[in-house]
Amino acid sequence: MSTSTIPVFDAAQLNRATSGDASLQTEVLALFVVEAERLLRQVEDAADPQVRGDRVKALIGLARNIGAAKLADVARAEETQIASEKPDLAALKQAVDETLAYVRRVGI
Repeated sequence: MSTSTIPVFDAAQLNRATSGDASLQTEVLALFVVEAERLLRQVEDAADPQVRGDRVKALIGLARNIGAAKLADVARAEETQIASEKPDLAALKQAVDETLAYVRRVGI
């Protein structure tokens, strides 16, 4: 599936992960925002390709767990080139920004 056809967010996944508890969803998404920002900073700042790769894997898991489908897909696609000395992080940054904007826009 093309990244453009993957939804930014899969609310059904979040609903499953939180058993439909709205207050838990709000809490999980607030934590997601903080963690996604932290992981992206660590990817950007990492001098060691192994550390960068580990942080991207953590970002993939974080995104998949709560339904950030497009972010998970973009991060997975970037995983192979992330180990290069000077990786192009533009697509990953854009996916994180788009996902966080979506979460904030829906009022969570």
